[in-house]
Amino acid sequence: MHDIFFFTDIHGMYDLYRAIMEYCNEQDPEAMIIFGGDACDRGPDGYRIMKELLDHPKVIYLMGNHEDMFVHAACFIMQDYHGSLDNESIFQYLLKATEYSTLIAHCVYNGGYRTLYDWMQDGMSREFVNRIINLPLTISYEGLDFCHAGGDPKVFKKISEEEYHSYEVDKDDKEMILWDRNWLGFGWIPDRTCVFGHTPVVHLPAKYYGQDKSTANAHPCKYIGQIDPRLNGYRLNMDTAAAFSGKAYVLNCLTMKAQGFYDEEFNDDLKVGHNVKKIDCVQM
Repeated sequence: MHDIFFFTDIHGMYDLYRAIMEYCNEQDPEAMIIFGGDACDRGPDGYRIMKELLDHPKVIYLMGNHEDMFVHAACFIMQDYHGSLDNESIFQYLLKATEYSTLIAHCVYNGGYRTLYDWMQDGMSREFVNRIINLPLTISYEGLDFCHAGGDPKVFKKISEEEYHSYEVDKDDKEMILWDRNWLGFGWIPDRTCVFGHTPVVHLPAKYYGQDKSTANAHPCKYIGQIDPRLNGYRLNMDTAAAFSGKAYVLNCLTMKAQGFYDEEFNDDLKVGHNVKKIDCVQM
C-alpha cells in the first residue's frame, strides 16, 4: 500500500511547500498527497503553488476559504477589468478596485493582493479559475475525514454524499466547511478523525490544546471535543500558521506521524526565507 500524505494552509510559502513535496516523493514516489486548502495569499508565491498543485498527478487539492475568496474576486475582475496587463495597470486597478468592490477588498485585505496580481499578469486565465471553482470540499480515507475548516460533522457527511453523487452543494453548507470555527469545541463522528486546517493551532482555546499557548504553534494538535460527549471522534488540526511561524507539517495518514519543517531564515515581515530544515516528527 502506498503512503497517503496530508498538509494544509501553506499560504504562499514556496520553500516550505517544496520541502514538503520533496519529502513526500522521497518517502514514496507513488504516494497520494492531499492538500487541505489555502495554498494562496499572505506569502509571495500562492499563485505558483496553486498552479503546481492543480497540475500534480498525485495531488488531491481541496478548496480552502482563501481559494474561495480568490474565485469570487477573480470572477468579478473578469467582468470588470478591461485594461492592459502591464504591471502598473494591474497595480492601479487593484488599488482602486478595493474602494468599490467588496469581493476584491475582502481578498486583498486577507493577504490576496499578490495572488490576484500574479493571476492577472499571467493572462487572467478563466480556465484556471474554473479549475479552482471545481475543487472538492471533502475526501475520506478509512477512519479519516479531510476538509478545510473542520465544521459541523453532519454537514461534512451531507457534503461528502452530495459530492460523491455530483449534486450541487448548498452555499451555506459550503460556507460551514470552508469558514466555520464555531464547531471546534465539539467532537467528530464517532470512531473517526477529522483532519483539517484553517484555524492555526496557536489560536485554539487552551482547553482544546491542553498546553502552554506559547508553544501551541510548534506542532499539530489532536483533541476530542469538550462540548458534546456523543461526538466522541477526534479532530486533528494541521495548521501551524506557515506564513507567520515559518513552520509547516505533513501527516503520513498510514503511520499517523507528522513530519515538521522550519525555515531558519524565515522573515515574518517579508514572508520569505530560503533555508528549510526538518524539525520534530510528532506521533498523532
